[in-house]
Amino acid sequence: MPPVSSLAALRRPLALIVVPALALGAMVACDKEAVHVGFRPPTGAIYRYEITVHSVTTTVLGDQPSDRAVDDVTLQSTETVQSSGADGVHVQVLLHRAGSPDRTFQVRFDRGAQLSGVDAVDGLPPEILGPVGFPEFLPAAVTAPPDRPLSTGDKWKIDAQPALGGGAPVRLEGTGQLVKVAGSGGQKVASIKAETRLPLSSTSELGDATATLEGTEVTESTAGRSVSDGSVQSASSVTTGTFRVVVSPKAGADAVPVTGTMSVEIHSDTRRLPDPVTKKG
Repeated sequence: MPPVSSLAALRRPLALIVVPALALGAMVACDKEAVHVGFRPPTGAIYRYEITVHSVTTTVLGDQPSDRAVDDVTLQSTETVQSSGADGVHVQVLLHRAGSPDRTFQVRFDRGAQLSGVDAVDGLPPEILGPVGFPEFLPAAVTAPPDRPLSTGDKWKIDAQPALGGGAPVRLEGTGQLVKVAGSGGQKVASIKAETRLPLSSTSELGDATATLEGTEVTESTAGRSVSDGSVQSASSVTTGTFRVVVSPKAGADAVPVTGTMSVEIHSDTRRLPDPVTKKG
């Protein structure tokens, strides 16, 4: 049987679970006017966020006792708009977690702020993360509103298949709704909620064994987006998923495949941090 100690490798680093806050859908509203909340940042704009994540992962393999891992992390995200135009928005996302190396993502959003692609991770092709490097944050990333005027109560279908650079194709489906538009801190903020489902199937190498996961993640999320430029002010999401796990020995090894399950529950909250004060003169 493959070493059960390799189970820890099935859990993705939490620093990779969190979506760039710019992609997190929109939230807060109050009148019936139509608003356009597509992402329209100027090139060079910088957005800073604090992200707190609570996750519980329970894994059972074969006849081994269940392995339950609980993790709480706080991340700082600095997002710099590198270009913004008719073809979409290119953003560099720097994630910082105390005690861990910073991670840098190069990501692309369409005009509605939906994630359309991940081009690089720390300067390397995104496939280095494997196809399960993005699922936890991907549902939130594609719950942004459509690029058209919306009125309170409007609903839309979510059907996205972003390019993740060499990983297995993924397709996220669900629904979104504009809840309200209201004033907050001297600006109008649009409030959106969304529910999405993401079927997943992936295979990764674990030492001298191969692990295959299959299942579905479900995410419920809300986020508040400024009507002026579409930037996120606050967001929250809950993601749950149950996966079938098969750990198989490599060809020629004297062992048999082991089956089991892995379940995850992830709670994420994001708040925008004040813009840094720049000294004059």
